[in-house]
Amino acid sequence: MNIFLTGGTGYVGRNILRALAAAGHRVSTLIRRGSEEKIPKDIQDVRHLRGVGHLIHGSLETPDSYRDALSHCDAVINLPGLLREFPSKGITFETVHFLGAKNLIDEARRAGVRRFLQMSALGVRAGAKTKYLSTKFCAEEYLKSSGLQWTIFRPSVIFGKENEGYANFFLVLRELLTKFPFVVPVPGSGNYVFQPVAIENVADGFVKALTVQSSIGKAYDVAGPEQFTFNELLDIVSEKAGKRKIKFHLPIGLMKNIATMFERFSFFPVSRDQITMLEEGNVSDNWQYFFNELSTIPIHLKPEALNFEP
Repeated sequence: MNIFLTGGTGYVGRNILRALAAAGHRVSTLIRRGSEEKIPKDIQDVRHLRGVGHLIHGSLETPDSYRDALSHCDAVINLPGLLREFPSKGITFETVHFLGAKNLIDEARRAGVRRFLQMSALGVRAGAKTKYLSTKFCAEEYLKSSGLQWTIFRPSVIFGKENEGYANFFLVLRELLTKFPFVVPVPGSGNYVFQPVAIENVADGFVKALTVQSSIGKAYDVAGPEQFTFNELLDIVSEKAGKRKIKFHLPIGLMKNIATMFERFSFFPVSRDQITMLEEGNVSDNWQYFFNELSTIPIHLKPEALNFEP
């Protein structure tokens, strides 16, 4: 198939691009000019790509930059997402999660592309407390009403291939373990629960959904087979990174107030939204449906499954 991919230079996108190449698909990847160096060397190797590597310079905010490329595609995979926003730089959840997706959905319809795969997030719902989740929800609703043959993926926190250097949940935990001497700050009790999923499972699911007809019109919770508290995840990361620290539990309210003051600065490790989502946890009762329907085998989270080495 001819695939139009956005977010291909990001943490999830790189791995989906590899999986698409391995499955023999031809991919046009939308990237911002100057982002070529973010594409790993194994993906840049045309012999390895097997037809993947057609780069489209542009952005979702400017449909003119990719409109022609869509006319030659059979399916769209839309991945861009923010861990946190920086409004002073024009980087917002509204722009990336909703308006970018809306532009791409509209252009796909105009180009006659019927198949559309969308990256969302576990916990997306109406009335979500955070802009991260509420803007993802708006994108889902717009896609569902588009008339396209859509499939939505809602992953929990993702692990695996952290050594690629892109911000993800487990790299943030490692940063927390390295920023402070002797202790690691923990919001509240640390007993809120997560259900991590392997990056290989996420990528495999996206690729298989392209040819599994029953996935059309489905929204999948993409979570792993085991649940862990935040404290337990810190222990797993500290074991892998060799950085044992004392957990210093801070009141959630205090950490939110501090984050509100400093989240606009990139050096500060977390935002108020991120703390709110930590407090809520991130689990699913329907996680097996994704693995059963798309015939992918769940990978278990263990210290050896993480890779922080460059």
